[in-house]
Amino acid sequence: MNNQINTIKLVTKISIPATLLAIKVGETVMISSKIMKSSSIRAAASRLERAKKAQFIITEQGFVNEVRVTRLK
Repeated sequence: MNNQINTIKLVTKISIPATLLAIKVGETVMISSKIMKSSSIRAAASRLERAKKAQFIITEQGFVNEVRVTRLK
């Protein structure tokens, strides 16, 4: 019988839509590609735009491991 106690690594889920909605209108933020994939950011932004909740400009041009997100509406 093994009497060793193992610890568990906590799982934290990042909500991309909630993160995008937390950006203030007119604000530009840089998001690391290690935290969120650019394709996931684009998909979440597209869903928010279709729901008419917010509007964003997302670019990765000129950045290596980051995505620049600007909230327009």
